[in-house]
Amino acid sequence: MTAQLAAMRTPSWQTAAGVLSAALLVGLPAAAGEFSVSPIRLDLGPSVRSGVIEVRNSSSEQQRFQIEAVEWLQDANGKDRYGPTRDLVFFPKIMSLQPDEEGVVRVGLRMPAAPVERTYRLFIEELPGKKAAPASGAQIEVLLRFGVGIFAAPSLPQDGLAIDAFEVTTGSIEVSAQNSGNRHHVVKSVEFRGTDAAGNPTYRLDVADRYLLAGTRKTYSASMSAEQCRGTATLAVEIRTERVSAARKIEITPAMCP
Repeated sequence: MTAQLAAMRTPSWQTAAGVLSAALLVGLPAAAGEFSVSPIRLDLGPSVRSGVIEVRNSSSEQQRFQIEAVEWLQDANGKDRYGPTRDLVFFPKIMSLQPDEEGVVRVGLRMPAAPVERTYRLFIEELPGKKAAPASGAQIEVLLRFGVGIFAAPSLPQDGLAIDAFEVTTGSIEVSAQNSGNRHHVVKSVEFRGTDAAGNPTYRLDVADRYLLAGTRKTYSASMSAEQCRGTATLAVEIRTERVSAARKIEITPAMCP
């Protein structure tokens, strides 16, 4: 999978947004490397203690990469948070690849299986190159950073998913879902469906998401127009993951609408 743009290196006295805005205004050239990573996740556990990640330099120039392992958590709002970890051993920490060359990062678990899944990211970050700036002027170097998800399975996997709050206030919809199991969910869809008193559809919306880590509660938000809300008698939500799903319905009253 081609790495996604995650950061742009800039001088310490300038913000990335400021430099990018300047580039758009004055037409400075932007240089970006190209590389691919496979697989984009590793599943480790009691029976599989190590794995391999392949990095390919798809550009026409030499590329250097820095590799870093971090603990991956989600906070009370379901936002991703990262911190230092010593749970993983990996090699190399710096990689240099020639054009069309492929390198290998070996990753292993230091820790035994725990009651709750442990989750990590292995960040593969392109380092600044040594190209000289073109004679026409300054150059912006856009660097790529990709995070491989690493999942250390629990000793006894259990799945649970609950919708513990579902509210509509002046047309604003909020659904709170909790992963009550001990391993992550891959959220396939969050679907909202509204119907009138006769069962005819009045509202439909799909909200995108990805991971819901073990023990994490996340809120999904949507909105209805005044016309949609007043024409809806029942609003349903269904959250589907790769293993389980959860659904709830509520009756819509005029007091919930704008």
